[in-house]
Amino acid sequence: MAKSQSHQLGEFIGSFFEDLMKKPIREFADKNGLYFDTNRSRKARGNRKTLTWTDVHANKHRLDFVLEKGGTESAFGEPIAFIELAWRNYTKHSKNKAQEISGAVNPISEKYEMVKPFKGAILSGVFTDGSLNQLKSEGFHVLYIPSKKMVQAFSVHGLDIDYDEGTSKAELKRKYIAVSKKSNKAILEKVRQEILKICEPEIKLFVSELSASYNRKIKTICILPLHGKSTYVIDVERAINFINGYTEIPKDQTLEYIQVIVTYNIGSIIQCQFKTKAEAIDFLYKLK
Repeated sequence: MAKSQSHQLGEFIGSFFEDLMKKPIREFADKNGLYFDTNRSRKARGNRKTLTWTDVHANKHRLDFVLEKGGTESAFGEPIAFIELAWRNYTKHSKNKAQEISGAVNPISEKYEMVKPFKGAILSGVFTDGSLNQLKSEGFHVLYIPSKKMVQAFSVHGLDIDYDEGTSKAELKRKYIAVSKKSNKAILEKVRQEILKICEPEIKLFVSELSASYNRKIKTICILPLHGKSTYVIDVERAINFINGYTEIPKDQTLEYIQVIVTYNIGSIIQCQFKTKAEAIDFLYKLK
């Protein structure tokens, strides 16, 4: 089925936006010795271009950017950051896109809860406060570049990408053809630099949050060994009576699990339970 004119123009802007945002993320990755993965051929996934990670339920999710510690072309590393990008120019689509980003990243982050990876969303176009706040409430760091800034950057170099739901199909087609011409390569590079310049404060803030997450320092480690013998009762009254009568540690106590709570200087917390001392120690070694 042929794509609509608005879809073609939106897809072009979205791809352009994703490509230009690789620059600050790649610079951060290079500075910190991290592997920067995007949708391109990679030996580690059998040279497939599509970037996917598997969540706790073994479901695969397509992603845009992933930063890995210890990753190489031929081997996956430890996920440090999952960053999704999106361009949307209609308000009615912003909520759905926020939910889509949440639905892809959160289950994967849950799988790697012992690493507490950075969750980022780089958005441009028209997004409601509700959609932005939804992502922030779920722990996402959001870099948002309003549509007017994108339009301004293109306009400075003689290209018009301004459209809304009232723009005619003929006008959308004209704008798409004008902006997507192969001869525009040099002009589009100037547009990239223009956007990076006018959005520098927002980009710097996002990268500083990414840096704080990666370079976080341990504030405290709480270790809580649970010893005891499980007691099962069939109603609340018996449970209350048992607790009231529990006065000392039983002689036949055994180690049930070790709870480890790690608090970082940026406020993030990792809370884990381990059945053995070896598992707990192995986890702690990974925090070094």
